[in-house]
Amino acid sequence: MPSPVGHALGGLIVGYAMGTPRTFWLLVTLAVAAIGPDVDFLWGRHSMETHSLTAAGLAGLATLAWTRGQHPRLALAVALAWASHILFDWLGSDTTPPLGVMALWPLSSEFYFANAFFFESISRRYWLDNFITHNLWAVTKEVLFLGPVLAIVWFLRKVRSEKSTSHF
Repeated sequence: MPSPVGHALGGLIVGYAMGTPRTFWLLVTLAVAAIGPDVDFLWGRHSMETHSLTAAGLAGLATLAWTRGQHPRLALAVALAWASHILFDWLGSDTTPPLGVMALWPLSSEFYFANAFFFESISRRYWLDNFITHNLWAVTKEVLFLGPVLAIVWFLRKVRSEKSTSHF
C-alpha cells in the first residue's frame, strides 16, 4: 500500500483534475483528505471502515457541512481525494492480512485486493535491515509514477484556464 506521499499526490491529482485548488490551503486540504483513511491506524483497524466508499462520502458531506453548503465542488473533491486512497490501496501491494480494503463497507465486510501491485507495500517493520532502503525505494517509485501524472493534469488545467481567460 502506498505511503502518505503517494496518497497526498493522489489528492493533488484529484484537485487539479477538478480545477478545485486555487490556494495553498485547498491543496493541503485535498492532500490531507487523501491521507485521511489512514487515521484508522490509531485504533488498530487499518484498511477497514475508513477505507470504504462510505467513508469517502461522509468526508465529502462533512466538508459540505463545514463550509455550510457554500463549496459543493470542494466537498466533491474531498470525497474523491479520500476515494483515491482506497483506489491506491486496492492497486498496491499488501503484506499484512487481511489483504485489501473493505471498500464496500457497510454493505459488505469483504476485503478487496486487485493483485495489481502498482505500488510497493510500505514496511512498518522498523527492526528489519532493509526498512529504510525498502521504504525509500517505494516512495521513489510513487513519485516517479504519480509525479508525471500530477504534472500533466496541472499543465492541462493551466492551459484550459488560460484559454478560458483569453480574449482571442
